This record gives sequence, structure tokens and C-alpha cells, in this order.
Amino acid sequence: MTIAILALLTLIEGMRRVPAGSVVLRRVLFGPWTVERPEPAERLRLLSWWSPIMTTIVLAPRPPYQKTSVKDVRARLEGRELYTALFDLRVLGAVELVVLVLGLPLALQRFGAMGFFVGLGVVLLLCLTIFTALVFSGRTLGKRWRWAFPFLSPFSASRAAEVLLEEALRDVPPAVAGSALLPADAFLVFVRPFVYDASNGGDVDRRFLEGMNLKELRAALAQRPGGTSQNGQGLWCPRCGATFIHGDSCSECGVHLVT
Repeated sequence: MTIAILALLTLIEGMRRVPAGSVVLRRVLFGPWTVERPEPAERLRLLSWWSPIMTTIVLAPRPPYQKTSVKDVRARLEGRELYTALFDLRVLGAVELVVLVLGLPLALQRFGAMGFFVGLGVVLLLCLTIFTALVFSGRTLGKRWRWAFPFLSPFSASRAAEVLLEEALRDVPPAVAGSALLPADAFLVFVRPFVYDASNGGDVDRRFLEGMNLKELRAALAQRPGGTSQNGQGLWCPRCGATFIHGDSCSECGVHLVT
């Protein structure tokens, strides 16, 4: 019962208010990143499932974006300073989460009050270590130490890595951040509707293409997506890439299908 309560409390920490137009990226452990469509309206969502088991970052819309390139963003993320900090915070966050949710109840059951207080001391020590690492890492991003103060909480400390990554990408255009993090195929699926609308006079939020070469994206998206029939006669939507066996227009986009 205690394990369930602690797990629920740490899960609730993943509740966040997501502004309209935000792009949400997530991944499980060290797996590939995935992306969701931009939020149509502001709402409260459960984003992080026991971070860092599931890491979720929210790229909220910002009027001015930093002028940068995919190459520069990748170099920043793969640089020793930020990469090491993110790796260490993920490992520390995972250990802290396990000790908090499983270690404390088991220590209490096995060794009584003494085991509980020893386990609590370990949790607090991990939280202090995470806080210290986040403070020093935040300085490279121009953040003051107070920014890391909420992550002294045992229920928030495990989210330190995703918060640091989100802060590192805060002023980066969504398309540039997505291209740097997502697998190439997943990025093209995400950006295809925006490129199509921009190329055909549709209503599109240009910030989703900021920092990208529209001509190069058109060329990359000109070929049909995978999943059509092997004889090459399958139908597909040039806007979203969905494939169909028969029909005249895409049920999602209303765009005429092509072969």
C-alpha cells in the first residue's frame, strides 16, 4: 500500500499545464524520441510517467527564437558538459525514484524505524546531489541557483534531467529541436503537414518551419511514404502521408490522394 501511494505521488509530479501550440517530445529510457502534434488549446496533462523512465519535454511557443542550426543544436546536446550532466541526472533520478518508491517501504518493513530513517537519509542525500548538479549545469544556461530549488523535493528530483534538457532547448525553434532529437523518418512525418500547407497557400504557423530550409524539405517529402502496396499502386495523402487502398481524398486532411 505504501509503495502504491509513493508511486502515485511521484506520478502526479508529471502533471503539467501545456500552453496552446506547444510541441511535446518524449522517449522511454534511452530509446528514440517521439513527437506529438502541436497542442490545439491550453490544458492540464499528465506528461511524465515516473521520469526519467519516461522523459517528456515541452517546447512552448515563444515570440523570438534563437537563430541556430540543427548542427549547432546537436553539437550542444552532444557536448561533454551538457551530455554528461544529462546522463548523470538521469542515473541519479532513476536511483532516487527506486529508493523512494521501493527502498523506503521495504526498509521500513524489514528493519523498522531505523531502516526507514536510513532510507530517508539516502533519499535526501540523492536529492541534494541532484540539486547541486542541476545548479552547476543551470549556470551554463544562464540560470540562477533558485531555479533548481524545487528539485530538492524527493517527488520532483527525478525530473531534473528533463527540466535541464527542456531549458537547453527553450529558445530553439521546434523544427530545429525536432530535427536534432527525432529519427529522420519521424521528423519528416511531423513536419510534412506544415511543409505542404506552406507550399500550397494553406494556413500554417510559420514558427514550425523556422530555421529549416523549405526547399530541402520539399525535396525530401516529394517521394511517397513507406507503407503503400508493393506494386506501387497504393494511394497516399501528400499532406499527412497516410496511405489508403482506395478513395479520392484523405479522411483526415480532405486533400486529394495521389498514387
